[in-house]
Amino acid sequence: MVNHRSKDFKDIVHNSEMLLNRFADANHSVMTTGSGTLAVESMIYSLTKPGEHVLAVSFGEFGDRMMESVERRGCILSRLTKNEQDSIETSEILNYLSTHSEIETICLVHNETGNGTSIKNLKEITSACKKMGLKVLVDSVSGFASLPIMVNNWGIDAMATCSQKGIASVPGVGIVCLGKDYSDCESFHNDIPKYLDLSSGIKFLKKSETPFTPSTGSLNALFVALLALERETLEKRLLRHHVVADFIRNGIMLSGAKVLGNESNYSDSVIAFEPTIPPSELRLKLKYENIEVAGGMGSLQNKIIRLGNMGILTGLKASFFLQKYSFILGKNIENIEEQIPLNSSIDS
Repeated sequence: MVNHRSKDFKDIVHNSEMLLNRFADANHSVMTTGSGTLAVESMIYSLTKPGEHVLAVSFGEFGDRMMESVERRGCILSRLTKNEQDSIETSEILNYLSTHSEIETICLVHNETGNGTSIKNLKEITSACKKMGLKVLVDSVSGFASLPIMVNNWGIDAMATCSQKGIASVPGVGIVCLGKDYSDCESFHNDIPKYLDLSSGIKFLKKSETPFTPSTGSLNALFVALLALERETLEKRLLRHHVVADFIRNGIMLSGAKVLGNESNYSDSVIAFEPTIPPSELRLKLKYENIEVAGGMGSLQNKIIRLGNMGILTGLKASFFLQKYSFILGKNIENIEEQIPLNSSIDS
């Protein structure tokens, strides 16, 4: 516990923002006590207005949730809906925009936790949309620090994320990283609840403070996790996520299970698959082995298993999962520890 107006806590806020700005290539990083969903809604409500024409792309549950937030804001929503076997090309979006000149903003979910997919050509899409004069908003709640993303370099105006996924801290901090076009307090709409207003966050960041009493413990934990990310380096963390995700997917495929997605859209932070035994049975048996995994959401409920490959998961831990998983299925992966990929440990 620490006084949230003390110098000690101001140092935590200041240094955390500096690290976030560097990792995200952003001008400001507003940190608010809350979840990733709070960050997404703060971004949408602060940067759009009722009646604004917004194009949103959804690959699943969290894309749909983002669309719901856009509609609740009172925007006029146009939808591009995809599934886990699809990808989206820049040309598809540009063709849509060519016949819908009323669109002012595009909303994208970088990484779809609901089905283990991601937009791998996000840089190409966001850069093209920015060049066309669109406002570009990205939900990277489960993408940031797990998959490459750069706010200013890629033409992104705002990116929402959180403390507990790729950054590997405790839950409790929603984060919005802002690009150069939204680095001042005059760029936002103020017809919204004060708690969601990003301009308040920017004003207080200039004093190295937060507008309202934060969860000081959560922000301190975030700072510690950012220091750990700095030691590992962002480049090594992204590579570790990638090689471990491939390692897990290959092991699951060898078991005969169907992995959702394909090479064009696989996520590096979530692996989703249809097991060869009932998902509820597999989850129960894995929990007995001290491994907790998630089930499906929405239309995929009771159909799939979702594995989180985020933050501090290493190749050694992934091999432990694959050993227990294969044992439950009555199979054997020989010499699994010899197959652990290079660059999959935190000190590599």
